[in-house]
Amino acid sequence: MNPTHVRELLDRAAASVTPTETDPASRLVSLGRRRVQSRRRAWGTAGSVVVAAAVAAVVALPLRMAAPDRSGATGAPGTTVSLGGLSVAVPEGWRTSEVTTFDPCIAEPRTVYLAARWGFPRGTQPRSTCPSEGQAWIALVQDGVPLYVKPERLVVKDGQLLQVTEDITQSQWTYRAFNEEIMATGVFISGDAKGRDQLLKRVTWPAGPAAPASGGLMLPDRITSAVSEDTGPMVTATDAKTLTRIQAALTELRDPVPAGEECTLQLPGAVGIAFDGVTVVLGDATCPQAISTGGGRVRVPAGLGRELLDLIVASDRAAAERATKD
Repeated sequence: MNPTHVRELLDRAAASVTPTETDPASRLVSLGRRRVQSRRRAWGTAGSVVVAAAVAAVVALPLRMAAPDRSGATGAPGTTVSLGGLSVAVPEGWRTSEVTTFDPCIAEPRTVYLAARWGFPRGTQPRSTCPSEGQAWIALVQDGVPLYVKPERLVVKDGQLLQVTEDITQSQWTYRAFNEEIMATGVFISGDAKGRDQLLKRVTWPAGPAAPASGGLMLPDRITSAVSEDTGPMVTATDAKTLTRIQAALTELRDPVPAGEECTLQLPGAVGIAFDGVTVVLGDATCPQAISTGGGRVRVPAGLGRELLDLIVASDRAAAERATKD
């Protein structure tokens, strides 16, 4: 590489690189129903400082390139866009738009958005109503949706288990793979029920984890803690006796659910329990099945979820009482 090429590369890097600083997601974030907010620190630099930042970016610093805000051409038959491992077959006549931050309240109809993150303009609060409510659009957001211990509902699409959340207006639903990632690329879909279903069919996810070869649910070899939020406040079990009983009960589940017979696990009946890197959700009598983010979906006795939750609650209460006495 000659000096001219190096200079051009530095100039482009200095003009286009936006360093970011993101707070690490704690375990509570992965277990609670809250979104991780990114904090950006503006760099006001000049002269040699800009050059130094550019050199560092060119060398290897893990800086995030800010996605430009730009709109693409109207979709033609066969047009597909991708982000974060997901792809969308753009409906005919729709347009695409790449944005740094996706704000659902200013989303335009008949548009497929590709965004690095979602949020609202600085200095504003999330709104209970938006002008775009009910209009049909799709948004793929890379830094988008957290994993919930107890999702509102779990559905299956193309062999992939999806965590589904709906907003308070019920016109916008959010989908993400129910896997071990704390934050995953999410798909925001707006429109009426029929329109959302049709748009969801246009989204393709990578294949989900396979069930264990031995059958049953994929679980940690050894469980060191069990956490749930079904009772409201988060409760945790760490004593060996309780954990052994929980692991034994889940290990005994060996009756797999055949493809096409999956039911929708949803609130209020489902019970979610997070173990070491794996989350298991158990349904009630309306959907007596259990699934693991590590792989596997099995039939379960209708009351098993509540029985295991009661064990965790009792363990948590006993630990609190011991701490008070100490």
